[in-house]
Amino acid sequence: MTSNFRRGFTLVEILVAMMLTGMLTTLALAPVVVTVRRVVETQTEYADISALSRTMNFIARDLSSAMRLSSNVITVIDHEALGGYDDDALLIMSTAPTAQNLPSGTLVYKIQEGGMMHNNIIPGLYRWMFPGQMPNGINVERLNPEEGQLVLPGVNEFCVEIPASSIKDDRRKEYRGQMPAGIYIKIGRLNKEENSFYNQNENERGLNELERFIVFP
Repeated sequence: MTSNFRRGFTLVEILVAMMLTGMLTTLALAPVVVTVRRVVETQTEYADISALSRTMNFIARDLSSAMRLSSNVITVIDHEALGGYDDDALLIMSTAPTAQNLPSGTLVYKIQEGGMMHNNIIPGLYRWMFPGQMPNGINVERLNPEEGQLVLPGVNEFCVEIPASSIKDDRRKEYRGQMPAGIYIKIGRLNKEENSFYNQNENERGLNELERFIVFP
């Protein structure tokens, strides 16, 4: 005689089966999660480096339009921000304003921080244009951020140096004069994931940097 009784699963057996299924699913998906995360990180890093590279090319374009016959084409003002990071200013006597039907004048590159007086300003590297003015007539400490053009947000370090001789590490931090043979520029940009710039140590500060030595023919 055959019994029609079927034994059901207990609650403990169901919970154990669910736990084992979850563990197997986690192990199966772990490599996929790591791969996707690495792809996202690589894309973010590439985007940051690309932004720095585009900024370098933008500055190089302005430098290529410098008025080389002028006695005061390039001015570099050395300045250090809190934490020891370079916050230099680059002034270029250029024909770039003529593209906007303005007289030749001075272009200024400098980091602009936000503050109580300018809380609507996005911190980053800015570019100012002063048609008809020479570099020595501009006070970089009194630049109006409202008149500047944001070139790249999030820039925390802007270093400009002029080679003083054929020695690679011999560079001038302050310069005023004719077009040099080349210009050394370094731009540092804070990672978006970092909440604070100054609480990071030198190796873990989360700053993307790009260095370039722009040589002129």
